[in-house]
Amino acid sequence: MLSEEVHGLVRGPLGAEIRDLGFLQLKNIAQPRRAYALEVAASRALAPSLPTPGLLPSIAVLPLENMGGDPADDYFSDGIVDDIITSLAGLHELFVISRGSTLPFRGRPRDPREVGRALGVRYALTGSLRRSSRALRIAVQLCDAQSSAILWGDRMEVSPGELFEAQDRIVQQVVRGIAPNVRAAELHRAMRKRPESFTAYDHTLYALHAMESLDRDTFRKARACLDQAMAEDPGFAMPVAWAARWHSLHVGQGWSSDAQADALQGSALAERAIGLDGQNALALATYGHARSFLFHDCDTALGCFDRALAAAPSSALAWTLSSATLSYLGRGEQAVRHAERGMQLSPLDRVRYFQHMFLGIAHYANGSYEEAVRWARLSASENPSYTSTLRVLIVSLAALGRLEEAREAAARLLRLEPGFRIGEYLLTRIPYLEPTLRARCAEHLRKAGLPE
Repeated sequence: MLSEEVHGLVRGPLGAEIRDLGFLQLKNIAQPRRAYALEVAASRALAPSLPTPGLLPSIAVLPLENMGGDPADDYFSDGIVDDIITSLAGLHELFVISRGSTLPFRGRPRDPREVGRALGVRYALTGSLRRSSRALRIAVQLCDAQSSAILWGDRMEVSPGELFEAQDRIVQQVVRGIAPNVRAAELHRAMRKRPESFTAYDHTLYALHAMESLDRDTFRKARACLDQAMAEDPGFAMPVAWAARWHSLHVGQGWSSDAQADALQGSALAERAIGLDGQNALALATYGHARSFLFHDCDTALGCFDRALAAAPSSALAWTLSSATLSYLGRGEQAVRHAERGMQLSPLDRVRYFQHMFLGIAHYANGSYEEAVRWARLSASENPSYTSTLRVLIVSLAALGRLEEAREAAARLLRLEPGFRIGEYLLTRIPYLEPTLRARCAEHLRKAGLPE
């Protein structure tokens, strides 16, 4: 690497062996400085591209290091990396560098900071592959490309006869490890910033953090953060989709003074998010859930979920929300499978109570009431303020004839939502469309002693 000053001295005799790298941001130097690469036979210097402030968190997936040394194993390694990149690219919360840009790192020592400088990314996924006659071992780790800190790591071992099935499992495991850990790291980064330096993405992260608590006052502040994000970047679909989700939760919690207006606004925001990004799984899944939960339009919802899962097969939210629509239609067995898939894709999710609640709904729709109680209780222990969980717990306990417990849960619901009335709930908010399931839910609410 040459500074501009040195380049001025040597460019005559060296000529074409020098390559211009443009202006670089260097450590401990405030202003970007122009630099040049002296081409030698050993390796080519990579021209860095600096991360653009305000964009989504970016990640590069590097080729796996073949520890066994057999070139025949490279195809399997490449297949895993290709699938990981494709799966991550479907998650619209990440900016994923293409595989072609990471190929120069094949067979070289991987310093995450070098990767970050060269490719302009915040995160790097590195790993190794070792194959023997008895087993195939994969090790991966997610690193902060600025500090080299390891955020997450995992090791997997499979038998040689399971190569392609193993590839799918490895990809799923890596994707579900990356998404929540990147979000947690980004939130931590945002919390350290001064308010005037926020971006649309930071405002959105703050909103999600506020929404997760389901504290009524904090929840309202989340909407202000989303409004700021939408104002800062009107073309960014993510805060628009989460604003739609905010309205859905506002109605579901029984906090809305005008449920119909909230429902219409939520649906309009979700539709706007899809207009901004028609392949955004978050927007599609949010719109699908809004249509089924708020308007009982399950046909439109199922079409949205199909599109969401085609765009991002690893979207935990799309799998989880799709289970709710299937439950409303009485397709309990399929709903359970979808809810379980959502949990498998994001087992360390910060909103586990939300996943567990929807699994409880699926089991209730499937008639497996003991399982419904189990998951509803788990959800309530994680977030006792989520009123949807209490409704699932109430009807499931009543279905089992455990009326004393059902009435205790009903009393907790009324403390959180004093205005709850069965008649109003059946007219406006009960999500079940299948007639038998709908009637069963109403009967179980009455058995629990909730007011008419």
